[in-house]
Amino acid sequence: MPFSQSHLIKAMVFDFDGTLAILNIDFGFMRERVLHWMKGFGIGEERIKEKYLLEIIDEVYHLLLEEDSASGAERFYHGAHQILQEVELEAAGEGRLIPGSKETLTFLRQKEMRVGIVTRNCEEAVRKVFPNINAYCDAFVSRDSVKRVKPHPDHLVSVMKALKVSEEKAVMIGDHVLDIQAGKRVGMKTIGVLTGRIKKEEFEKAGADYILRDVSEICEWLEDKR
Repeated sequence: MPFSQSHLIKAMVFDFDGTLAILNIDFGFMRERVLHWMKGFGIGEERIKEKYLLEIIDEVYHLLLEEDSASGAERFYHGAHQILQEVELEAAGEGRLIPGSKETLTFLRQKEMRVGIVTRNCEEAVRKVFPNINAYCDAFVSRDSVKRVKPHPDHLVSVMKALKVSEEKAVMIGDHVLDIQAGKRVGMKTIGVLTGRIKKEEFEKAGADYILRDVSEICEWLEDKR
């Protein structure tokens, strides 16, 4: 059974959107706006290799730099991130925490578990949904605080440094395969939750160590393993 040494777990790190909260971000609309903005700088979709928007923005930024357009690169980068933030903030206005999220975070901290929250979202959108987030975790790292976001290792390494716990003693919990990939890349155990768009089979294919219905099951899961 996974986590046979679960008594060694000292920290749990959570994704935010789809894991602790529902924001219903219109990623299709967001993507259309960013690609339209990108075309205004002479970069067509056929030149893009990345899959996700944040990585696409970084890719276009470096393409523009290679074309000796430093000012254009900066203007594109900031404009694209403004688009992301506008769409995220609009969704956050209707966002809500998933039932059981606060109770789960409170339970873990009462058990002296270090708790981290890490997200590709902007900090303002997260705080709009969860204003007192810092009262429920020991470290919160949005995309605004790092240069490279998950699944790049830097994002989780940053939160683990803040928690002062080694990666092998921590668990990454998320609703997307990116969360599983990120956790595995830094040596963390991983849990997939089915509150997003990813199915159980996709988590299994990604190599998730454990799969739960939602974060409220973590309390019982942890007690069973100790």
